[in-house]
Amino acid sequence: MAKIMVVDDEAALARIVRDALVNEGHNVYMETDGLAALSRMVELKPDLVVSDVMMPGMGGASLLTAMRDNAYLHEVPCIVMSGLAEDAVSVACGGNYSAFLAKPFDLRDLVAAVEQALQGVA
Repeated sequence: MAKIMVVDDEAALARIVRDALVNEGHNVYMETDGLAALSRMVELKPDLVVSDVMMPGMGGASLLTAMRDNAYLHEVPCIVMSGLAEDAVSVACGGNYSAFLAKPFDLRDLVAAVEQALQGVA
């Protein structure tokens, strides 16, 4: 199955997301900040990234910009999660994401978004 990087500074939510995706058969890796995630992504070359937008240090918008500027990561789809409104997230992230999940979200919506994003990769 797919290699998925989950990036969220809320460890409890990151574990819930990880567990839901592992139950779907995916290999899931977790990081709590964008800079650590970016460094690890260059090594792993994930098939998909699920990232929070608002994080201390390098947030999701900066992470997406760095991914799009990286030759190894520029085509990796990203699902963004946020408590902010989607139009604010879209402006911050430049629309460079595959799907948006408003926090709190239903895990079924997460799984559906992941499957849809991965279909574009296959």
